Amino acid sequence: MKKKYNILKLMTLIFFFAFIFIVPLSTLFTEDKKISEIENKILTQFPQISLEDIYSKRFFKDFDKYTSDQFPLRANFLEIKNSFSYLVGQRELREIYLGKKHRLMEKFVFNKDIIDKNISQVINMSKYVYDKYNISSTLMIVPNSIAFYKDELPSWAITDNQYDTLNYINNNIISISKDIELSNGNSFINFYTPYSVLNKYKQLPIYFNTDHHWTQLGAKIAYDDMNNTLNIDNISKDYNKVSNNFYGTYYSKAMLPMIKGDDIYSYDKYNNFNITIDFNKKYNTLYDKDKLSGKNKYQYFLHGDPGICLIDGSGYGEILIFKDSYAHNFIPFLAYDYAKIHVIDPRYYKVDIDKYLSENNIDKILYIHNLQSINTYNLYRNIL
Repeated sequence: MKKKYNILKLMTLIFFFAFIFIVPLSTLFTEDKKISEIENKILTQFPQISLEDIYSKRFFKDFDKYTSDQFPLRANFLEIKNSFSYLVGQRELREIYLGKKHRLMEKFVFNKDIIDKNISQVINMSKYVYDKYNISSTLMIVPNSIAFYKDELPSWAITDNQYDTLNYINNNIISISKDIELSNGNSFINFYTPYSVLNKYKQLPIYFNTDHHWTQLGAKIAYDDMNNTLNIDNISKDYNKVSNNFYGTYYSKAMLPMIKGDDIYSYDKYNNFNITIDFNKKYNTLYDKDKLSGKNKYQYFLHGDPGICLIDGSGYGEILIFKDSYAHNFIPFLAYDYAKIHVIDPRYYKVDIDKYLSENNIDKILYIHNLQSINTYNLYRNIL
């Protein structure tokens, strides 16, 4: 035991002196990189030198960030560093837990303030568009993988219960809706979460392991459940593998060599529809094969992370969707339901809701978010 401790102590000293002395010097003789694709991060560039910055010590702080970001073989070093942390028993890396079977899961901490703001803003907008345009809304919130695999977490893991948070949201919506009774007895907003159906089929690959998104299989199960058409025996029909070795956002935080990349599957049937992104980029498919050659392969769905787009479907009526990226592999299923699908990401596109609704024939509004997103960002502060 003492020998093992001495070896770990020696390794720690080697890493320390290598980082302190060798790495800063080596950065001066290598070309700077703009981004780290594996970490999905913009890297710090060499800071400008001025007497003012040196005097205020700002230069030295920026230089520390620069050397940390730009040292050679950064990704390899981080893998080695994380491997060392793993060897000494660490199972949480930058709020990503490494569970049994090497499952990666993101820590969830209930943020009541942000949740309340988002729910209040969604309810206010839903009531407004119902009163003025007679359009009803549905809020759909998808839990994250940590909601279903808590038994695989380290015994000491601290994370809040997503099921309780979803119930909190549902109860808030029910309570507020009761206080705002409509003359026809209808509700201007409904709440749906696929928690129960995903929990029922959690043994299936409904989430990526290295990324925070759900798979399109998970999205299809939720879509069918939402429409009371779920037939689990036929769920794999037309579901084909399009890529492998996908390393997503969880892996970017917890790089470990034993973690295997994910396979990506998609439903071919829902691909061949026209889409216009940012008013001028036009495609005749909803899936972008070119994205599969890049690092963020999830951008295969819906051509990246559009702020606004319009999809020409083959159904009836028009739906407006406010979303985060969890919606990207869910939206294609709606292409057979609606003639037009309007998609807006409130994080990236500020919409004049009155102008938009008066210029389009919207029949329904659907908000689609994952729980971690609506728990982290104030999404709708710029809408009304």
